[in-house]
Amino acid sequence: MSDLFSVDGINAWRARLNASQRFAEAAAGWNGRLVLVEQCDERSPRRTWIVVADGGCTEARPANDTDESRAEYVLAASPDTWADLTAARITPTMAALTGKLRLVQGDLVGLLPHARAAAALLAAAANDQL
Repeated sequence: MSDLFSVDGINAWRARLNASQRFAEAAAGWNGRLVLVEQCDERSPRRTWIVVADGGCTEARPANDTDESRAEYVLAASPDTWADLTAARITPTMAALTGKLRLVQGDLVGLLPHARAAAALLAAAANDQL
């Protein structure tokens, strides 16, 4: 599994996203900018910027403050929750419903049609989830 918040992990994740038929099919027609936030009490949050364009990932890198203001969606969770999401032990929808994944910015109704694409996006973080 990639570290969704390190440069090397983000690069590996982007490559797997763009090689994933599952993601390409699930994200067809979705164009959006996301910031994923790993919130940890012991250190500053780590953030990842993701740009999705019609079934592909056109940009992925550590996020900056400007990215958060440009993102349609900002999603935040603990390191344990991100690990559960990428391992598919919990779906993004279930994590959101239980309060483990927070929509910090964006419209939930606008994100719901992309739930399957979001699950595929996170599954691609694991090497065996193409």
